[in-house]
Amino acid sequence: MKSLILILLSLSFLTSCTNKKSEKNHHRVVESYVQLDGKQVLSENESVSIPLSKQGYTLHLPDSSSVATLVFFSGSALDTTAIIPEFSIIEPALKKQMAVIFVSTGKPIDFFFTDKDISIADKILGHALNKHKLSDKPVFLGGMSLAGTMALRYCEYCFSNKSEFNVWPKAVAICDSPLDMVRMWHEQEQALLNNFHPNAVGEARWVLHFLQENLGGSPKEAMESYIEYSPFVYNDKNRTKIELFKKLAIRMYHEPDIEWWIKNRAKDYNTINSIDLAGFYNHLRQAGNMEAELITSYNKREGYEKNSSPHTWTIVDNAELINWYLEKMKKIINR
Repeated sequence: MKSLILILLSLSFLTSCTNKKSEKNHHRVVESYVQLDGKQVLSENESVSIPLSKQGYTLHLPDSSSVATLVFFSGSALDTTAIIPEFSIIEPALKKQMAVIFVSTGKPIDFFFTDKDISIADKILGHALNKHKLSDKPVFLGGMSLAGTMALRYCEYCFSNKSEFNVWPKAVAICDSPLDMVRMWHEQEQALLNNFHPNAVGEARWVLHFLQENLGGSPKEAMESYIEYSPFVYNDKNRTKIELFKKLAIRMYHEPDIEWWIKNRAKDYNTINSIDLAGFYNHLRQAGNMEAELITSYNKREGYEKNSSPHTWTIVDNAELINWYLEKMKKIINR
């Protein structure tokens, strides 16, 4: 299976690359994908599954030379012409001569559980950076929800000198991402017990399946696996990952509208991602990371008056975030 994936990756870069001009932003868009066969199973008895998607990338390039590259990982192929909040960062990035790439592993849901999983994304990204002469430019990461978790997992991979292409992320911005999978396990158990909303119950079933299948059981059965995988575990007395991240420039966005969560999903502070972000931020600051920021908003999200979920990228000021990335780049250059 591994050799098949690598062959497909190679073919995608050789045969399925397309170039087109974006009429809206007057920039070049490069797409390189291959459709994967098979399915991703979401249940223990394989009764629930979804087909694998496209593996590859969509790259947005400014008309003149790029100063940096902003990377987003996703579980599925991305149509960046769609109206998805994260894609709104493309235009302000291009205005500041920053390239933006969306990398898809072909799995509709990807946790980056193993180095093997991450290496596929690393190959896709590395080939793209080399091909488009971006490998000597700073690389920044971004991610909403689980994609933010994936961004931090990729940082771990790179900071451990595992990147085949020597990628070294300079700054990361994540939005309402789950970090502590021990807490996540208990959150999903609580959602099943509450049986309050079908979306919460459905998510709980497949998340518990994924965690048990990939981490060797429940936290009680495989705590070390949970600590090894999670970017942050509150109950990890050794604070295992903090040393790895203590020099990373990181922003964490969240809007902890607890009234919405209780009313609409029967979730409280213990069962929303905000608690992970606050704990991670606290431990990073204690370790001396003054480049860590926790951005907390209140009713900033798009459509909040219509009772929209606070789990959304719309709380992020994209233009201001691009300026933040560029400030970090100036620090790097001036060192």
